[in-house]
Amino acid sequence: MIELAAANSNVTRLRRLGQRRAAREAEGAIVVEAVKAIAEALRARRVESIFVRGGNHPTAESVEALLGPVDPAIPIYVLDPKTFDGAASTVTPQAAMAVVSWRPATVAEIAFDQGPVIVLDGVADPGNVGTIVRVADAAGAGAVFAGPRNADVTAPKVVRSAAGSLLRVPVVTSLTTEAAIAELQAQSVRCIGAVARGGVAYDAFDWSLPVALVLGSEAHGIDDAIGATLDGEVFVDMVPGAESLNVAVACAVLAFEIRRQRARGSAA
Repeated sequence: MIELAAANSNVTRLRRLGQRRAAREAEGAIVVEAVKAIAEALRARRVESIFVRGGNHPTAESVEALLGPVDPAIPIYVLDPKTFDGAASTVTPQAAMAVVSWRPATVAEIAFDQGPVIVLDGVADPGNVGTIVRVADAAGAGAVFAGPRNADVTAPKVVRSAAGSLLRVPVVTSLTTEAAIAELQAQSVRCIGAVARGGVAYDAFDWSLPVALVLGSEAHGIDDAIGATLDGEVFVDMVPGAESLNVAVACAVLAFEIRRQRARGSAA
């Protein structure tokens, strides 16, 4: 169903979800702006409504050419370019946006033996948080814990940076870092911190057992109080003079080393 929607309640909701975290939490929905991610959400049957930028008289066929098959029950609203661009969170938005159902995971939903868990401690940059979720997806991580001291995982920049991975990776947002570590350790999961210096070289560490990788803030690393509760620390060896890696880059290096070791172990 395609209809014009210049300024109705559906557009109001789109804007509200894009701008207000409280609305996203209350309604269990996020705004997805990337065409590829919308297509993935359609395949996952998570799309509630679609908004397309007006021009050249969009049809159901042209929308499906852009996004793939769309369930006829999903409403498709055509917005004039000014309204569409005003609702988007980027300066040069893509041709479609969608309201997609999303709720955080619970600890009970996580399978701790299916891949490493990633715990964030004060990662404030939305781009880094989104990229870490994307890395977690690509490396086969079991979940991401991104509690209150981290960037909001439902924020538009996080959703864009995650590139669809937010729909596949369980993300727990309700627990503080301290509570997440305590819960993981109660499940016999070792919590290992990534540090700039000290600890064990990341590629010499045994990642074969259930493990959680703890990543600290961009500016200060892991909080000292959190560090005291960890089961170990690892570092990435760098050339002399290099200060540190971006937290999302460090996550990728470590997560894929875990994947490499486990793949080697399963092949032995």
